[in-house]
Amino acid sequence: MAFITAVRNRLVLDFSWKKVRCREYLRLPATREGRTEARRIKKQIEGEIVARTLDYAKWFPDGAKLDLFAPTRETAAAPTFAALAREWLENKKAWFAPATYYDRKRIIEGKLIPFLDDATTGPTSARLVSTIQLEDVERLVNAVKGHEGIHGRKLSNRRANIILDVLRQVLDRAVLRGWLARNPARAVSKLREDRVPIDPFSFEEVKTLLEKGFRTPEEQRYFTVAFFTGLRPSEQIAAEWEAVDWVSRPPLIGVLAAVSPRGGRGRTKTEASKRYVEMLPMVQHALREQRAASQLRSSYIFPSRAGGPLNITNVRERVWKPALRRAGLRYRTMYQTRHTFATLALQSSEQIGWVSKQLGHTNDEMVIRHYAKFIPNLARQDGSALAKIMQEQGLA
Repeated sequence: MAFITAVRNRLVLDFSWKKVRCREYLRLPATREGRTEARRIKKQIEGEIVARTLDYAKWFPDGAKLDLFAPTRETAAAPTFAALAREWLENKKAWFAPATYYDRKRIIEGKLIPFLDDATTGPTSARLVSTIQLEDVERLVNAVKGHEGIHGRKLSNRRANIILDVLRQVLDRAVLRGWLARNPARAVSKLREDRVPIDPFSFEEVKTLLEKGFRTPEEQRYFTVAFFTGLRPSEQIAAEWEAVDWVSRPPLIGVLAAVSPRGGRGRTKTEASKRYVEMLPMVQHALREQRAASQLRSSYIFPSRAGGPLNITNVRERVWKPALRRAGLRYRTMYQTRHTFATLALQSSEQIGWVSKQLGHTNDEMVIRHYAKFIPNLARQDGSALAKIMQEQGLA
């Protein structure tokens, strides 16, 4: 829908084209006759917008967005998809955390470019972005789901949707530059995503794992913190001594960064994820013992041998998996330590708001949605109930 306004006695047409807001002078005075002519122009432009046939340069030859909607002959030639995708990635770099940038680069270089530049999907091996069609996007989704041949293994619906979203954003740029009339990836709906399974450990399983699974006291201390703080694995390995507040009551541990295997140290998952977590007595005890082992040789609470952050892949393969086997427990991902904290706290009748704050969620709704079946009638408002149950279970 377009609108007519007046600025300094001149009529202006306010409308959106290709998701860009435009405010263009109509060269008509704000008189009765001028408004009548403006309404006629408005009606015609609205029709062209609906039909997606608007010729911006014809209507507004001196318009402020002429370069955007009507590029010159020198810039009109469409680039290859590979060139546009790489340009988009570099232009978005400032908005991405290092791990996100690395992941998007993997998607572009490992999935999108190999598929869309494949000779079987287009007339040339260097695919022009202007030739990408709806069928290409549908075939891409089928391919990453394992229904067609593509480099790599069959991916989950969530991963396929992330790949589709990257393609959508790249092709939005092509539409904006006039190389595509519409974005074919926007016409392809996302796949239905199943919830990530929550498969927590019981108190008895945690106790067995801590007592029988780990070979060294430091490994045991690391997973004590993992199980009873609610930190994500990327937050666990990023934790530093300077963020530990021993003065507060109860003492706190700051979650101020995250570390990924490829992206290095960077921002937490969300702004709300940056938080201070209350340390339960068992966590306090583990960190006091860990100080003697690591504080003088590294700023990280659980450092690698070189003094930097641990590599989460190494922790999983060399510590976590063998520990589960030694303890006689079935395999679950390391992320289940976070789910375990949440479910044990809720089963201990801790208040949802306290659990939500510990996890770094923006609201209580996320806790209810993810852990509804673990929530009994609530009575307490802090970590004392969980600490009491831990003591009864011999974990304090």
